[in-house]
Parts: sequence; C-alpha cells; structure tokens
Amino acid sequence: MKKSELVAALAYHAESSKTEAERFLEAFGKTIHAEITKVVKIVVPEVGTFQLSRKEARKGRNPQTGEEIQIAARNNVTFKAAKSLQDKVNP
Repeated sequence: MKKSELVAALAYHAESSKTEAERFLEAFGKTIHAEITKVVKIVVPEVGTFQLSRKEARKGRNPQTGEEIQIAARNNVTFKAAKSLQDKVNP
C-alpha cells in the first residue's frame, strides 16, 4: 500500500478529508521519530509496539576479502504487531 492509498483509507475510516488524513499521518510519523529516542517503548493500541533496543559492538567479516572488521554499536527500532492485529491476519 502506497502513502496515497493509506491516506485515502484513513480518510474513509475516519470520515474526514484526505488533507486531514495526510496531516494526521505526517504528525504520527514525526511523533514516533521524535519520541522513540526519549522513551524505550511506544504502544499503539490495536496496532503494535515500537521498541528501541541496543545492538552492541561486534566483530564481523568482509564477505569479499574475509578480513575481520569491527561493527559499531547502534540503536535499533523494532515493531511487534499487537495480538489483535496478528489474529486478524491469521484467523
């Protein structure tokens, strides 16, 4: 589903205009981006959970040369679908 299709579906289900739906979608995305670094977990009821996790530094190998390399530590965002959503797609 493309952004325009999602906006149209949001507008339909919310009984609002496409402009309002697009504004909501953009605000939702900006909110997730801004808040995920402040909190570890963001729960969206009936949809799922965005969670921040830390991947520690580790050793790896360059597949072309076999040379050992150091992979830097980094933060990772994961998403776990809510049980109600999983039940909907796996009846």
